[in-house]
Amino acid sequence: MKLKRLLLSLVAMLAFAAPALADTPDRAPSDADTPAQNAQITASPDKQEIPMVQENIAIPFEQFSLENGLKVFLLQDNSLPIIAVNLWFDVGSKDETPGRTGFAHLFEHLMFMGTDKVPNIDLLLESGGGSNNASTREDVTNYYTVAPENMLETVLFIEADRFAHLADAMTQEKLDKQRDIVLNERRETYENQPYGKVWLDMPGMLYPASHPYGHPVIGSVEDIKAATLDNVIDFFNTYYVPANATLVVGGDFDKDKTRALVEKYFGVIPKKPKPAAVEIPQLDTPVTNRMTIEDENVQLPRLTLLFHSPAIMEKGDAELDILSNILCKGQNSRLINRLIYEKQLASNLSCGQMSGRASVFIVDAIPLPGVPLDTLEAEILSIFKEILADGITSDEFARTRNSIETAFVKQLQSIGTRADNFNSYYFYAHATDFPAGDLDRYRNATVDTLMKTVRDMFTDDARRAVITVIPKKNQEMP
Repeated sequence: MKLKRLLLSLVAMLAFAAPALADTPDRAPSDADTPAQNAQITASPDKQEIPMVQENIAIPFEQFSLENGLKVFLLQDNSLPIIAVNLWFDVGSKDETPGRTGFAHLFEHLMFMGTDKVPNIDLLLESGGGSNNASTREDVTNYYTVAPENMLETVLFIEADRFAHLADAMTQEKLDKQRDIVLNERRETYENQPYGKVWLDMPGMLYPASHPYGHPVIGSVEDIKAATLDNVIDFFNTYYVPANATLVVGGDFDKDKTRALVEKYFGVIPKKPKPAAVEIPQLDTPVTNRMTIEDENVQLPRLTLLFHSPAIMEKGDAELDILSNILCKGQNSRLINRLIYEKQLASNLSCGQMSGRASVFIVDAIPLPGVPLDTLEAEILSIFKEILADGITSDEFARTRNSIETAFVKQLQSIGTRADNFNSYYFYAHATDFPAGDLDRYRNATVDTLMKTVRDMFTDDARRAVITVIPKKNQEMP
């Protein structure tokens, strides 16, 4: 598999605050109510809340299931001669056992090694003008292809063929090749990438080792090296079963013909039991509150603040998407305006809700040369205290919420994104009322519900985890 497939969950989660991107999610991707507190919610007294423009947005679809348990959704749109095939498997790093970390991501790589019938998937797709990719997160592994409409049958055949026959085509040579690629990816993306070690150490800081999220998606070097051919075949036979997958086909096609093609190619895959669901405990406090990483690949320090937050689709998840925009989107957002423009303490700053079946809210900042990290941290926390004391204004809230709806609707113009977001919403919400059901989470949010979430998360200092990255001691800071 080529290096273009580097969309691991913790890296993908840097794309913040986009509804229905459970990945964001990258991660990852999922899904916790927090108790109400008896505190006065403060909003601007001289302004009434501006309502979001309510328009009905519907995506027609047809749903059916095959006898082997595969759930299928057809999203027909004949406006452009393009199709998208999007396949989600309910397997990610959450399903890995001690000594077997990194298996979900390793197998994602192996899925592109081809079978006896299709030995070179990329060559076949790209020769017809198509493109494909995949991602692995804590919760899910998904595969997606966008191609001209005349390639629909080819794409469906490729996906069904590797789904049905990859285990039979697996060899030690293929495993060794992809193992080396994954280890190199780990070095390039994490170990030798500036600040990359944060993502390797973050899971163990936030979760105990026994927690399904307690290790990085890419896995440990030792476990990846120890993987055997029998290990990966067992993993495939356990999790790559029809009852553990959902298939979305979108774009320019005839529904009856497409259903017949799906039944023809995917219907022959044997029925197997769906693996037991993994329980994802919800946590309030991190395992470790502070950590310092010395990094030989950086010249400037970095500050990362982390807070356990409501799971994806739960109360508070949409509110934190809105909060991240209020804090970090645009020159007038609270953190960027204060830290970058007004006080000139930071050169770079981002924040967002990393939504998954267990979620984390993150604030990430790089100070200007000479600015101590504790000064930067104190200023960030002071803005949270201001919000706790004074609240969010109604017009600030409404502008932000409306901008999220605009971004939400715009991204649906892409058939590939539409198919992936539909699959994501079904995966996490177990519902088919997309996009209305997803968008309603933001439309139904209010200043009151946002402030409740803020109080629940940011009042207690024990909930906060802090990672500081500093240049290795034998290096000089600029």
